[in-house]
Amino acid sequence: MPHTINHIAIVLPAYNEEKDLPALLDNIREQVSAMPFGYTVVVVDDGSKDRTAAICEGKAREMPVKLVRHQVNKGLGEALQTGLREGWLIGDAVIVMDADNTHNPAHIREMVAILASGRSDVVIASRFRKGSVVQGVPFLRQMMSWGCFLSMKLLLPYRNVRDYSTGFRAYSSAMLGRLISNSGEKIIQESSFACMLELLLRLRWLGARVEEIPYTLRYDLKEGVSKMRVWRTIKRYFGVVSRYWALDQLPQQQEKPLAALREQYRARA
Repeated sequence: MPHTINHIAIVLPAYNEEKDLPALLDNIREQVSAMPFGYTVVVVDDGSKDRTAAICEGKAREMPVKLVRHQVNKGLGEALQTGLREGWLIGDAVIVMDADNTHNPAHIREMVAILASGRSDVVIASRFRKGSVVQGVPFLRQMMSWGCFLSMKLLLPYRNVRDYSTGFRAYSSAMLGRLISNSGEKIIQESSFACMLELLLRLRWLGARVEEIPYTLRYDLKEGVSKMRVWRTIKRYFGVVSRYWALDQLPQQQEKPLAALREQYRARA
């Protein structure tokens, strides 16, 4: 059923992104401000040792930016969980993007429109759809993404999903509420880059409907150093797939009620 999206949260997990974050925030301000809904950027500074936090504080005088800080680096998985919970309290939809300026916020309009139509709970900006363009991504990382796709297609297929590891996604707040209510203290267990895969598998358990759109990944615009350790991430991908394949053979647990959950989290915020 269609529903109105009046405000979105754009979540940016960030670790030492002083080189790329300013350009991304400027791009978000220029493009998203013209879209037919309000927005708040939630930057989760995951223990950065550079000027990431200072940049956010400065940009907050020009645009709606909320800075959430981890005092120590906890990993992408923890930053993602913090951002999703914060974004869920703010928006009717939550968009997650990489903070390294490789994702174009122009795609947000289409992603939000799909969520508003009511036909999908999650929208993925996918590298594996007709019309997608990938620029500047190292060959080994491209092979890792393809390997993730093929292993998931074989072991844990998810209807309409091809890109299981991308960081550019849109989630309906209703579906995030269901996920949070059934997750306890941790939405996911994985702290590495494989957390994006685990999050999708958790949503698969809940029967979340997914749609993908093509997009252009501009890795060549990235100025900062990549935080991903490719071989470690491949190992973690296999660990996540093995764990969830085993769990997938068990009966699914009943969902917990959503009553008063959002109010409880607001009281903590």
